[in-house]
Amino acid sequence: MNRNEENKVRNFYYLLAYAFNYDKIFWEEKKEFGTENFKNIYDLFSILIYMYMGEILKQGLYSEYIIYNEPLHYIKGKIDIKSTIRFHTLKTKNMLVCDYDEYSVNNRLNQIVKTTIYYLLKMDVIKQVKDKLRKIFHCLEDIEIIADYPNIQWDDIRFNILSEKYRPIIHTCKYILNNLIVNKEGKTEKIKMVDDNQAYHQLFEKFLKNYLKKYYHEYREKPIQDIVLKSETIKWQTDSKIENTKLPSMHTDISIQYKEKVKIIDAKFYGHILHSIGYHGYQNKDKSKLNSQNWYQMFSYIMNEQEALDEQNVVTSGMLIYAKTEEDNLKEFEVDEFIMKHRIQVKIIDFTQEFGNPYDANENTIVWDMRNLAECIVKDLE
Repeated sequence: MNRNEENKVRNFYYLLAYAFNYDKIFWEEKKEFGTENFKNIYDLFSILIYMYMGEILKQGLYSEYIIYNEPLHYIKGKIDIKSTIRFHTLKTKNMLVCDYDEYSVNNRLNQIVKTTIYYLLKMDVIKQVKDKLRKIFHCLEDIEIIADYPNIQWDDIRFNILSEKYRPIIHTCKYILNNLIVNKEGKTEKIKMVDDNQAYHQLFEKFLKNYLKKYYHEYREKPIQDIVLKSETIKWQTDSKIENTKLPSMHTDISIQYKEKVKIIDAKFYGHILHSIGYHGYQNKDKSKLNSQNWYQMFSYIMNEQEALDEQNVVTSGMLIYAKTEEDNLKEFEVDEFIMKHRIQVKIIDFTQEFGNPYDANENTIVWDMRNLAECIVKDLE
């Protein structure tokens, strides 16, 4: 694995930590494990699961009422008369079928976590991390492993006030279980890395939002507490003033409001940022351009947002932020233009470099680029 590939694996880990607000735990664990020594995705996922579950176990495992319907030698809960009659006909008359519930840790959330740990322990994980993960596994002894994990209905999982703490780890488990590669003998071989960039794109969006919040409120030498970062839906400013549900939705990745200005940020994570211009099937790499759809989308966001906020004397601008992963020499494609009096910028963050320390930023790191990006945004909003 070359240096860039190693950085990509590690940076995926950083994206997860910041996307789900586990960065503080991450930096504490980093001192113990020294994540720079981790060379593969199994080590990173294992320590991430260990971090999550360590915090959850301190608070206590989530429990909920589980409904059971089964034959018993005694009455428990309510007797299921129809099932009892059917059971007597087919098997024995010495048992009653009962409906009852029990407050248990053996619920779907904990089962997903244990199943994920079970498969991670089969991977090539360094001993120091595997020992920690095995301790977590033993703490879940009353919880079942899901044999049919490929058929987990992820969309049916709901979180409440008590189970909300599980949201980050369930998202991580979903990625791991959905990307397990199992051979014909049913043995787990490996976890495949993201190959479609969709998971990276979603994580990059969350990472940007949470990292910028951290920077303005914590990392910055002079924190800015009144800066607002949020995602929002922009309405089309039609002449009829009637909302048309047939029009495409406009959802911002990040909208930053500070003083009397708003900056709309759209995060993009692609394998290739540039589009080559060509004719009759021939591509001319010397005439590469930025993605036109991204540019038109941002322009639509700005103009409709400006129209909606016009009475408030708010000035709207936009910024496209790309994560560089493969292409070289992209700095020349960073754009800073005014179009119809609205500023639109393009910034590129190099994700093939090391992440760095947010409390002590060094050049040629992602943290350095993010600090410069954050300061550029504030300067434009002042």
